[in-house]
Amino acid sequence: MTKRKKALFYAIYLFVLTVLFSVCAEIVLRINGIEPWQKQEVATQVDPGGKFFKKHPTLGYSHIPGKFTVTLGTGYRFNVTQDSNSLRITSPIDSNKTPEQKEEIWIFGCSFTHGWAINDEETFAWLLQEKFQEYKVVNFGVSGYGTIHSMIQFREALKTKTPTVAILAYAEFHDKRNTFSRTRRKGISPFNKLGPLVQPYARVDGQGKLQYFFADVEYPEFPLMRYSALAHFIEIKYNHVESKFHRSHVVSEALVLEMAQLAKEHDVKFILANVHLGHAMLDFAEKHNILNIDISVDRRIPE
Repeated sequence: MTKRKKALFYAIYLFVLTVLFSVCAEIVLRINGIEPWQKQEVATQVDPGGKFFKKHPTLGYSHIPGKFTVTLGTGYRFNVTQDSNSLRITSPIDSNKTPEQKEEIWIFGCSFTHGWAINDEETFAWLLQEKFQEYKVVNFGVSGYGTIHSMIQFREALKTKTPTVAILAYAEFHDKRNTFSRTRRKGISPFNKLGPLVQPYARVDGQGKLQYFFADVEYPEFPLMRYSALAHFIEIKYNHVESKFHRSHVVSEALVLEMAQLAKEHDVKFILANVHLGHAMLDFAEKHNILNIDISVDRRIPE
């Protein structure tokens, strides 16, 4: 057999092995519940207007001011009211009443804080306002936000006003939001239906300093992942490895420290409130003498 024929034989042999391996892997993965990727469709409806988000120059996006009825894919409805600053209200709006000058409590966070899927008067910021009427409670929470958004909001709001207390409602799933990992892009990109989304994100450089970036909320798919379970499985594993290289939790820790430092500089009492399972950030806060509290609940328990 000539060298050319031998090379051709080995090429065909490797090709056949690759095809056989791919077919077998495809079958095994599908048997084990791994399917080709299907792009998520957002069934949420917003009335009036159909949109819930608008572009923001430093935060990427924010809520649209106004009163809305949101209907989820299940048919469940809830009412949302956002003030002229795009922040969810924490008390009834009375246009004839002059606002009282009170010391303020600022609460930062994601949809847990904003109160996605519950009415205005059911958010924990509203309930705090009812309990502490001598203060004005401001709900900075926005659906989809991470710690990086909270830090930017805090820094910008301090330019015009200083609260008495600033509460950061942190959840461990904010970590991937703060570095805008592929996993996060994959989950959030369908929500462009509710308004144009842009994402600030951060990385920690070699000196341990935060570097900030901006990106459109788009998801670059792997080839064939919509048709092949194997391609989707490879993409899932790649995303997992990528997240480790981003050191997302380290970025979150740096953002928390930056917020705590800003609070200290402005004589604001800063509190880290853990709102989701996982206690790593509470341990970090304790280590750095940051006031902290665990207000998480196990949502797997229906009660």
